[in-house]
Order: sequence, then C-alpha cells, then structure tokens
Amino acid sequence: MRDLQITSKGIAARGRVHDRTSGRHSNFFLENSQMKKTLAAVAVLGAFAGTAMAADVTLYGKIDLGLNYQHLDDGSVTTNQVSEKSGQNSGSRFGLKGTEDLGNGYKVGFVLENGFDADTGATGQSMTNSDGSKSTRLFGREAQLYVSSDFGTLSMGRVGALTSGLGSYNLNSYMAMSTGWGDYTSKHKYFGLDRDRMDNTVTYQTPRFAGVRVTAQYSFQTSGAEVEHTAQNDRYAAIGADYQNGAFAAGLVVDQKFAKNTVAAGANDKDELGVMLGASYDFEVVKAFALFEYAQNANKFANWSDKNTTKNEGVKGYMAQLGVTAPVLGGTAYATVNYSDADTEVDSKAENKAYGVGVGYTYPLSKRTYAYTYAGYQELKPTDANGDEVKTKNTEFGFGLVHSF
Repeated sequence: MRDLQITSKGIAARGRVHDRTSGRHSNFFLENSQMKKTLAAVAVLGAFAGTAMAADVTLYGKIDLGLNYQHLDDGSVTTNQVSEKSGQNSGSRFGLKGTEDLGNGYKVGFVLENGFDADTGATGQSMTNSDGSKSTRLFGREAQLYVSSDFGTLSMGRVGALTSGLGSYNLNSYMAMSTGWGDYTSKHKYFGLDRDRMDNTVTYQTPRFAGVRVTAQYSFQTSGAEVEHTAQNDRYAAIGADYQNGAFAAGLVVDQKFAKNTVAAGANDKDELGVMLGASYDFEVVKAFALFEYAQNANKFANWSDKNTTKNEGVKGYMAQLGVTAPVLGGTAYATVNYSDADTEVDSKAENKAYGVGVGYTYPLSKRTYAYTYAGYQELKPTDANGDEVKTKNTEFGFGLVHSF
C-alpha cells in the first residue's frame, strides 16, 4: 500500500511492504524520480500561471520585407540599384511589454524591443564603443522600466528622444510620412534635427490636463555606458508639451545636446539647441500635417555635418514639412513635401539646401497584414566654403508587405 506525500523537497511514496520471510510489515520511503519530474513541471506551470495573473505580459512584433529601387546622381557618378529591404515602411521588430498593478493607483511596467533586419536576420541597432568599435544591442529599439500613476509616468532606460519620431515618448507625430518609407521619401534621412534613440535616459510625462501633456527628458550618456566625469559624456535634455482637442493636435519641444569637454582641437565645442513645432488637423476626408524644426550650433542637421566645412564651427538651419493623408479605395494615401536650409555658424558661403517630395499608399489585407508602395525624389544643393555647388539627385521606388503579431 502506498500513500503520496508532497513535501518541500519533492514527492515521494510512503507505505508499508509485507516481508514474505518474516510476515512483518516494514515502513519505507521510496523516491520516485518520475513523480519528481511531474511535480517539477507542475510547479513551473504554476509559477508561470501566477506570474501571468500578477503581470500582464505581451509578446508582439512586426516583419516588413519588400523590394526597393534607387537612382542616385551626385553630378559625376550615377548609380542604379535594386535590392530587397527590411523595414522600408515600418522597422522589423519583436518585443516584450508588460505591466503589474501595485495597488493604490500605481503600476510598474516595462518594454523590451529588439530591432532586426528581416532580409538577413541581423540585429538592427548597433552601439559605438569608447574605442570606436561597434557592438550589437539585444534590445536596441527600446529597453525601459517605468512607474505610472495619477501623477504621471517616470521611466528609465533606452528610449527615443522626444523629437526623434521613435519610441514610447515621441512627441514628433506631425508627419504624414514619418521615419519609415525608404531612404529618400520621408523626412528622416535628409531633413531636420539629428535625433535618435538614447541610452541612460530618464523621462517624466504628466497626465493630460485640459488636453495638455508635458514631457521632460534627460540622458546621462546617449550611447553606451557613462564615463566618470559628467562633462565627458554625450548628454541630452529636452522639455516638450503636446495638446489634443478633438481633430486638432499640436506639439512643441525645445532640446539641447551638450558638447563634451574632450572635443578635438578646432571642432565644434558649443552646446546644440533644437526646436520642434508641429500640428495636425483631421478633416475626416483628409488629415493635414505641418512640421517645423530649427537647429543652432549643431554637429549635424538635415544630414549635413560641420565636417562638410573647412572650419568645423557648427551648423544652423531650419526644416519645414507639409503633408496629408486620405482614405482612398479602401486604403490610405500619403503625400509630403520637405524643404531644409542649413549653413555654418561662421562661414556663410558653406550651406546646404534640400528639397523633397514623397507619395505612398497602404492597403490592409487583414487586421494584421498590409501591403504598401511608395515613391520619392530629393534634390540636395550643398555649397562648400569656396561657394562651389554640387547638386545631388536621389529617386526611389519601393513596395512590400508588413505583418504584425
């Protein structure tokens, strides 16, 4: 006869066995390895079940693959290229996010998001180390832990800058064609402020009051681990506000990138100022967008660097973009025009003007899958310190498929 007994050390069979030679019964403790494995499995499942009850965790992602054609003409060399591309419309990614209710109106949550190139399987975001080498990031798109309550949200980790058009705290949502849409169709590569995802970042975002929400952000070191002395880190600070009232939305951000005290002799050693102002209005039949950005003492603006000049004295400039989206034939049509003008702080002869136009279309095939196509043209007119202009023309066309899970 056996009785099952569950203990903190496992599961065992306890019972009595009749001794045929003596006729007596003896007690014994039999270890049952199969039962121990079964209990271990039950314990693991129970732990996951308990976790699922305590915290809401979601696995999510997107895969974007398609074909791209580019015609590039820099005035001396013409290039034509057809290639398979990942993330033309929306960056391929997978991630985990979750929240746990702490009680009394408080919640703790996290986001861990990996970016990858679906055409090669390679990690999409890299990191520049202190020695100049590159290393990959497991969660390069976002990695943050936050606490939220009626008083707002406080976050720490790797997130997008307020004006980057990326991540959970992005305030730059006033672009008809935002950070996707190929290399030369939208704003992100050749127009506007040089902002991206940042490491070591603290973000605080208030609740909305009368449609207004305020967000503040500070990065102790935008890429990689902080060094011992604060002034030797690439630091960033921003304050912004956005407003929503029915069909109308608007936002304003002022940010600053702090110059390190270890810049090379002759390089730009001034803090960079950036300003973003945007608005949108949904007329139902069409939604209109407007965006303006300004930079002063920038190392890079509108993809034009102070290294393009002879004095490395920093760049100032502005960018303006207008765009619309509209429902068409069961899908959504997009159109945008861009203009930017940048020059150096000292050498007025060195400047860069850029024009761009882009159109796109998405069509849903299901709730989680859509097809897209787009075309864009950009014309860059950089002028060097001698006043010589070199015109560059970029044309591209692409199409692809996005599946979300």
